Amino acid sequence: MSRFVLCAATAAFAVISGCSEPAATSNEAAAPVVETASAPAVPEAVNGWREYPLRDGVISIQPEGKWRTDVIDVPVKAGEDLEYKLTMKKGQGVVYNVTYGDLEHAGLMEVEFHGHTEKDASGAGDLMFYSKTGGSPESGVFTAPWDGIHGWYLKNDGAKDVVVRLELAGFYALESK
Repeated sequence: MSRFVLCAATAAFAVISGCSEPAATSNEAAAPVVETASAPAVPEAVNGWREYPLRDGVISIQPEGKWRTDVIDVPVKAGEDLEYKLTMKKGQGVVYNVTYGDLEHAGLMEVEFHGHTEKDASGAGDLMFYSKTGGSPESGVFTAPWDGIHGWYLKNDGAKDVVVRLELAGFYALESK
């Protein structure tokens, strides 16, 4: 049986070798083919510094007024839900921290940080979920992808009322309740 396997392997090798391109002679060096993604050009250092062009999304200058800060305590009654909303224009940003007070277990709070546009004449609007979490504290930096409402849907599945604290800084307006 082992002779049969050896013969079959030798025959297969001969067929494959015969169908392939000729091997490089001893005088030719077979260069390996390596495909690499082109790395961004590294600028030449001038006075010890390499200056890079500004990339999209690195800075967002806001021509409309000064930034604001707010600390908002949002009571969410046991077994109930609500939304807390901000109005933002495309490109405006907010730094946020969300905590859940005396929540007994993170799984008792359903949280969806999302945004949407106004609905158009056909009755359709755009909706995007930025994060879906339980009641675990969350901090982040958010930049609005479009003009519209951006905020948090909060649903308390626990037996006790919970106060959700939103700490905000940036460019936004608090949506009227």
